[in-house]
Amino acid sequence: MMFAEAMRSLYQYNHWATERLLDVATGLTAEQFLAPGAAGQRSVRDSLVHLFGAQKGWLSWWDGSLAPAEAQARRRAPAEFPNLAAVRVLWVEVERQTQAFVSGLSDADLQRDFSQVLPSGGTWHMALWQMMLHVANHGTQHRGEIAVVLTGYGCSPGDLDFIFFLARR
Repeated sequence: MMFAEAMRSLYQYNHWATERLLDVATGLTAEQFLAPGAAGQRSVRDSLVHLFGAQKGWLSWWDGSLAPAEAQARRRAPAEFPNLAAVRVLWVEVERQTQAFVSGLSDADLQRDFSQVLPSGGTWHMALWQMMLHVANHGTQHRGEIAVVLTGYGCSPGDLDFIFFLARR
């Protein structure tokens, strides 16, 4: 299997797992959707906005639609998204950009080096594949946090492991 195909599978998994969370979140009340999570974690809404905003920032750098500093600085305020329907609009936008980007990836593209000058004056370098794995892993972390909150409200998304995604294909 080509590495680019594996990366596409990983991002298809991210889509599947995120859709499961969003579907289950429809069972929350408005108060539950906005309430802070356990142990000082973000609310479901804030976590989703953070997750989608971070993914959009990285994608905008990778696809060249924004300069690196602008892509990372452009964060959406959770208050812009008063309910799940508004968060879903953001998700659709991010997912459209994600699929457009990953659908055309080649193994050679994944080796492309990205760099940015740091405030310290040094330069940071990383291959696209490394950044893409970071973003996918970031999503797994936050989906897990959201799943705990949803489960606490009696709205468990069930098993979100990659193996369960593969079994359903």
